[in-house]
Amino acid sequence: MNSETTHSAPPRHLSPIHSDELINSLSSLLDELDVPHTLDLDSIINASQRWRRKPDQERWEMPDIKLDFQKQQKVMAHLEKLGLVDELKPSSQHFEYALLLGATVPRMEIRLNQLVKLWQEGVRFNQIVFLVAQRPLTAGIDQVDTLTDRVAGKNASEKARKSARPLTETEGARLVFEVTEMPEDMRRLPVIYIDTPRYWQDTHWQRANTRDTLKRWLLEYKAPNGKPAGGKTLVVSDQPHALYQHEVVRQELPETFITEVTGGAAGEETRTAIFLDALVLWLHNLQKRVSAHK
Repeated sequence: MNSETTHSAPPRHLSPIHSDELINSLSSLLDELDVPHTLDLDSIINASQRWRRKPDQERWEMPDIKLDFQKQQKVMAHLEKLGLVDELKPSSQHFEYALLLGATVPRMEIRLNQLVKLWQEGVRFNQIVFLVAQRPLTAGIDQVDTLTDRVAGKNASEKARKSARPLTETEGARLVFEVTEMPEDMRRLPVIYIDTPRYWQDTHWQRANTRDTLKRWLLEYKAPNGKPAGGKTLVVSDQPHALYQHEVVRQELPETFITEVTGGAAGEETRTAIFLDALVLWLHNLQKRVSAHK
């Protein structure tokens, strides 16, 4: 993958849907992976769902998909063409909101650093909204000890470390913002944390997803007239998750919001299973928009 390549993300009304180029690119990827399908978007979306993780499964729990080197290179070329690999940058220079989507602690830091980078390049936004949840942190995946060390200091007492230790995604986001280096004028911006609750689903507690956090934000944060305040909105994600998360945001926000997406390039360590899961989620959510317009 080419981490130096960047693309400007198209504004909300320009996102491709049902285009021949998209269908042909997806078909070529499925052919490369020997997945039967017809040259039709619905067929392609249905065929691709084999790569979607289980409803109660986190990304880091997914086994990887083993490919030989040549096939891996070809698959990555297709994913790059589809827009899941390289950095995405906004075309606008000023936004009302920067929506930073919740994730593991290291991934939230990657997303915040992307936002800092854009600020240093001249992009401006009036407030930062962390769309986060009451997901309990996992010590290893969320690198809780590392974040605690950065907040309290490696030589801090056990009492101080315990006090500084984050327990949920929302608490992790607050600390990530606190320890991340950024220009002072950016740090002075209003910052809002949408602490979205978990909910009981049959046999387990289900953490809130991107769609849940958006609904919570719209419920909590309204203009004086009782309707959500609109404006240009920058969705802050990272690759390969940016396309599907932007699609969810587009579907949930009212038309008064004009959205663009930004996300740093996918890291070299990103596994094939993660790329394909992100692709499947994008197609699954894209299908919702296709169905709505039929």
